[in-house]
Amino acid sequence: MAINLRTHQTAEYIKPCNRTDPKIEDCIRSSFNHLRPYLQKGIPELQLPPLEPMRVDNLAMENGNGAVRVRAVFSDVDVRGASNYTVEGVKADVSAYRIEMTLGLPRIETAGRYEVSGNVLLFPVRSRGDFWAAFHNVTAVARIQGREIVNNGTNVMKVERLTVDFTLGKARFRVRDQLNANNVLGEAMNRFLNQNWAEIVAEMKPAATLSIGRHFKSFLNGAFTQVPITVWLWD
Repeated sequence: MAINLRTHQTAEYIKPCNRTDPKIEDCIRSSFNHLRPYLQKGIPELQLPPLEPMRVDNLAMENGNGAVRVRAVFSDVDVRGASNYTVEGVKADVSAYRIEMTLGLPRIETAGRYEVSGNVLLFPVRSRGDFWAAFHNVTAVARIQGREIVNNGTNVMKVERLTVDFTLGKARFRVRDQLNANNVLGEAMNRFLNQNWAEIVAEMKPAATLSIGRHFKSFLNGAFTQVPITVWLWD
């Protein structure tokens, strides 16, 4: 898609910041919060799909350490609540295209298909079916490292690295196993997951943050590599 500087200059979803603004971190925080309703509906001219619900075709996680050693593949996942974020804090070094954001999300709800294989404690587990999960009072920290590149003759930012960390207030899970008879394993997994959710999340967190970081890196690059730097970051 060709970059149209005039379109982006007048786009209502862009709230530009000035490099020399002594309160630029407040400006970046305000800009990302301003963007929220537009991300919710999607931005067709940037070919960004709606964030509500967010569709994830495939997400794989693997954890080889601790009591929960499993490989999990999630597919056809709908994520609801991601657009209800609030950027609560920003640390930025705009000359190095380095941004750290702290976000609050009251509730994230996901549903889709899953396939899990591995060991939980000492027991082998293999299960496939439908899942639902809800995460409450999420605090996430996203660290973005970008660099300036030239796209179609225009300077834009590309996200080179994006890492994510998070904490949860509470999590609930529900699975319906379709691989084993009568969903007996699914009911056992539901009890185990909901009684031990904090430990499960802690075990799977490294794999989860890696997968989430990859997904949102691709999502952000879909926008940043189409919008000239001079449109959202003035000299």
